[in-house]
Amino acid sequence: MKLSFRTTHLLGYMLVVSLTGIFSVYAGLSFISDTVVNEAQLRVQKNLNSAWAEYETTGALLQMAIEMISEYEELRDVLTGSSEPDNIANKLESLRAEQGWDYITLLNKDGMIFIGRDQFAPPYQQGRRDPIIDKAFDGQTACGTILLSQHDMAYEYPDLPAISPIQLVTTEHAQPTNRVVEDRGMILEVATPVLGPHGKVQGVLYGGILLNHRNSLIDRISNAVFGEESYRGKPLGTVTIFLWDVRIATNVIAIDSTRAIGTLVSDEVYIRVLEQGERFERRAFVVNDWYLSAYDPIINPDGETIGILYVGLLEKKYLDYMSILVVKFLGIIFVSLLLSVGLAFYLSSTLRRPIGKLVEATRKISAGQLNMRVCSDEGCLEIVELSRSFNSMSESLETHNRQLDEATVALKQALSEADEKNHAYLEMLGFVTHELKSPLASIVFAIGSLRERLLGPLTDQQEAVLKASSASADYLNFTIANYLNLSRMEEGELKLNLKITELRESIVEPVVELLSEIAVDNKMQIAYHIQNHLQVKCDHDLLTSAVQNLLSNAIKYGRKGGLIKIGTESKVSDGFVKVYIFNEGSGFEPQEAEELFNRFTRFAAKNYNTKSGTGLGLFVTREIIEKHGGKIWAESEPGKWAKFIFTIPVGFA
Repeated sequence: MKLSFRTTHLLGYMLVVSLTGIFSVYAGLSFISDTVVNEAQLRVQKNLNSAWAEYETTGALLQMAIEMISEYEELRDVLTGSSEPDNIANKLESLRAEQGWDYITLLNKDGMIFIGRDQFAPPYQQGRRDPIIDKAFDGQTACGTILLSQHDMAYEYPDLPAISPIQLVTTEHAQPTNRVVEDRGMILEVATPVLGPHGKVQGVLYGGILLNHRNSLIDRISNAVFGEESYRGKPLGTVTIFLWDVRIATNVIAIDSTRAIGTLVSDEVYIRVLEQGERFERRAFVVNDWYLSAYDPIINPDGETIGILYVGLLEKKYLDYMSILVVKFLGIIFVSLLLSVGLAFYLSSTLRRPIGKLVEATRKISAGQLNMRVCSDEGCLEIVELSRSFNSMSESLETHNRQLDEATVALKQALSEADEKNHAYLEMLGFVTHELKSPLASIVFAIGSLRERLLGPLTDQQEAVLKASSASADYLNFTIANYLNLSRMEEGELKLNLKITELRESIVEPVVELLSEIAVDNKMQIAYHIQNHLQVKCDHDLLTSAVQNLLSNAIKYGRKGGLIKIGTESKVSDGFVKVYIFNEGSGFEPQEAEELFNRFTRFAAKNYNTKSGTGLGLFVTREIIEKHGGKIWAESEPGKWAKFIFTIPVGFA
């Protein structure tokens, strides 16, 4: 269905505006989405760094306090035995309760608990191994996060085993587990050496904070990082400390509005952080909602992952913020598109009017009103130029139309005369060839009778004359056959009488026998490469004439003493077989291959410019082959050989 210029123009504008709008919307939405999410994720990363800083500050404050206490002279006196431990023990217990620590213990240089839960208890190594205390005995202050079993916590302070256990809560997206309770304790611990004279280690003072249920630390980190901002009743920013995969301290709110203590980390975070030891930075499902989150492994002093520090921003706020931006952006795009469409309609109308007039004028001209003109001052510069060109064209058309009428009359007269002459030529060609055919047959018969010595013996000189006469008669007979075929082609009377024919026995061998004397005179050898009993579907006489033309050319233009091959390819393709006639000789250039089949074109290879011929043989041959539905072409290697190939339909076996 053809559309009008108006419709096409408007549709074009609409398409451009629509594509621009779609691209703008896609680019804008992608930009908004990427910007908001990337900005939020960048903020989460910074928040995680801030959370680590606050966490480490807690450890640093504990370390500072333990180091200051280790400088007390009373500690050295107790360790050297010059003072009773009761006073300093009471002082340390008072500091522990005041600072909110869960235990503080003094060890002598042999590892005996000197001030703590049980004075003069066995060395701490018998209760547990602690790499932080080990470093202190080596003279270094150490701080880190460790895990203690119920037994180890009881060893440090009797109340710890009762307050550390956490009941596990089934959590969506978490790994399945058969555990019911997490009874280990995550401890932030500091140990420092107590140095005597000459810097020798006299003992170790160490203390720790149990992180299980220590929500005060979480709230302090959250306030430092996020403030008190909330969104739809939930804290905007959340912080969690995990003991392995269990939340032991958090401000994430569960469905029952309590802190989500005991819930488990999601499966993808478990794999990335706990198993692979890498940071996880992207959206994650946290208990019952999606957060833009960041998780870092908590590493103990031995380099083992024992838990996770997490911060996250509630995704809903950023999704809602992004939705608001999207709505505003789409509104701007919609208004812009409306303005663009209005402008498109206006611009379309300014172009449409003068073009419409040109179209109407064109219709009238096509109807024969060659005196039609249009206004050439309306529209843009190109339309004005087009209108003027149209008017000029109309004037030229009027002039040329008059001239054309005169030329048409003259042409009709010339065509009539040409038809008469061509008809006379064809009649004469047919008459002459038919008139020559019968006497020529008698001449050929007479020459044959003489050569066969039916009328008596011949001298060598007579034999030579008759041989030359026979060759000339054959050539004349051959030429007459080509002219007869040409005449039938020109008249459109070349009809095929198709029959199943043996290619070698019925066509090729008779032609070779006819031309063998000429080949022998030229000392040429003719070899067959034709499948036995190969049958083709053809007009016997016409295909014989075509093969005779090709073999005659091979003998005429082949090298004296050379080889001529007539053959077929064993493969049959689409019901056609390839037949080729090859000769050794000068050949021809590749660009000459197609021209050889033109009417009245003679072969122009070197050393053959004196050869006789009408230039019709290959033309007639091509017409015959194509009449059979086949194709013919020529190949050559100049100076070495030439080959003519044609295809012909095969018959039944």
